[in-house]
Amino acid sequence: MLKQRIASIVTAAIFLGILWVILGRVWIVIWVQVPWWVLLLSGVILFLVIDYLVHRAFGGKP
Repeated sequence: MLKQRIASIVTAAIFLGILWVILGRVWIVIWVQVPWWVLLLSGVILFLVIDYLVHRAFGGKP
């Protein structure tokens, strides 16, 4: 139970850190060039990939 909570916190921290760096550098380009649904979809996919990798690292189910 504790490993799952730690893994969730690590996942959220990594996801927010990556978004902070990416959006800080290309904020104007994203809003001009990309439809809103592509930005939302890419955020969801990025979160799922990070979540999978962190849970694998903490010994979760494959």
